[in-house]
Amino acid sequence: MKTILENISKLKLFVYILFSMLYSLQGLLTSFLIQIAGEIDVNNTQMVLLFGLGGVLLYIFVYACMYINNILVRAIIEDFNVLISKKAIENFYQKRLNYTSEELNSFLTQDIPMFWQEYLVPLIVYPIYVLSILVSVSYLLIQNIQVGLLFTIGGFLMIIPQFIFNKMLQKRGEELSTARVNSMTSITDFTKGIDTIRSNQASKQFSSHVLDEIKNTEKKQYRYFTSHNLVMFWTGPLKGIGLVVPLMIGLFFIKSTSITLTTLLAMMTASMNLISPLQQLLEGTSSLQSSKFIRDKMVFILNMRSNDDEEIEINTSKEKLRIYGRNLSKSFEDKLIFERLSLDIPFGKKILLSGASGSGKSTLFKILSGEDTEFSGNLYFENEKRTCYEPSYNKVSLIHQKPYIFNGSLRDNLTLFQEISDSNLRDVLQKVNLLEEMGNNLETQLDGQNLSGGQMMKLEIARCLLRLKPILLVDEVTASLDDMNAQEIRALIYSQNCTIIEIAHKFTEDSYDDIIRIEDYKSSDSNQ
Repeated sequence: MKTILENISKLKLFVYILFSMLYSLQGLLTSFLIQIAGEIDVNNTQMVLLFGLGGVLLYIFVYACMYINNILVRAIIEDFNVLISKKAIENFYQKRLNYTSEELNSFLTQDIPMFWQEYLVPLIVYPIYVLSILVSVSYLLIQNIQVGLLFTIGGFLMIIPQFIFNKMLQKRGEELSTARVNSMTSITDFTKGIDTIRSNQASKQFSSHVLDEIKNTEKKQYRYFTSHNLVMFWTGPLKGIGLVVPLMIGLFFIKSTSITLTTLLAMMTASMNLISPLQQLLEGTSSLQSSKFIRDKMVFILNMRSNDDEEIEINTSKEKLRIYGRNLSKSFEDKLIFERLSLDIPFGKKILLSGASGSGKSTLFKILSGEDTEFSGNLYFENEKRTCYEPSYNKVSLIHQKPYIFNGSLRDNLTLFQEISDSNLRDVLQKVNLLEEMGNNLETQLDGQNLSGGQMMKLEIARCLLRLKPILLVDEVTASLDDMNAQEIRALIYSQNCTIIEIAHKFTEDSYDDIIRIEDYKSSDSNQ
């Protein structure tokens, strides 16, 4: 709870609590009006009209406070949702959040809405219920200590079932939370592993397993809400006792005290208004208990450190970097990828990285780009001033074999929502011979289906040229292209003033300054 409250705007929370204090008076409004009505001279028309107008204005004021309160709650939830979404996206991008893309999507679209509905809202509205209870109790005791105390005790009788069944509710809430996790996990496994399930002809059995988890969740939810309703059932008789008994005793007090029947009825109304927020507190507590898992997920992400990386400039780097690598070795579990690989690549060279499929070429690319840091050996980039850099996308560009086309305009696909002028966009599109093909229109809508393979690759190269770094990694960019498009694309890439390391199966050795064969860096006893 502390972590969550620390990430809520203190100003909005303060204003919310302030208006909560005002809105909490609404529980006493009816009691106050009943009591005032008992003192009015019904023959005085002016007084009756003034009473009616005053009553309406009081209700308008109280419900205006409620309106402002609801807006503030929504504003607090909006701020929190944006904050938690921002932290999740940043940490996913930085690979600190070990989520798959499907898990991230589920977190953003399902977990966050569930969290504010089942946890954040009950947590925030607690002050209203607590203040309403305090105001009602204060009113009852001020009117008459003895009778007020009876009505207060009567109102609090209804929380007895909560204490009696608390352990059972907590246990079943935890069971429900665990069942939800298991169900979500099985559904995720089913959707992500559907191809494996189909190929092994296990769809019937696996579907049955998923259905069993769903049934178990529904069973646990049924048990939890049955227990919750059992608590609510017992509050009914206790509510009757808590109202009727103090009223009967109060009727006897009328003869011996100054308390009037009107005041007694007002006190009974206040006691009823005491019961309502108590019920809300009980339901809110139950909701908080059943949302433990989702709360823990939120707290985990909130406690993750923020992105402290400096903003990267889009401008093309003019540095001339030399690549140095000594005794680079990489293994995955018990599988050797390569070992004792050394690099010394001057700036501007064109290098071919060859090897069979799965030999480790893509792995070396990940190491060069800084994505993979789990390797042995020494690797760094050095400029002309002998300044050294660790591998990262700050110094490395990558042209993917299968570029992803986002649903949106040509401009958005190029800028990726970074600030780049239209003139620069048109210039780079002209360089890759794509401007005319796109109708000279940056607002052309793309969906991945209305581009040819060659156009998709040109778009990917255009993205790269807008952010060209001293080192360019090229991953099988011509594999799916015809000869004419392949020649055009390769000529465009080779014309760039940078170091180029290319993975290619179809190549001419004369096109490169050097060739690195991954097979040369595997031990003789390796099964590669």
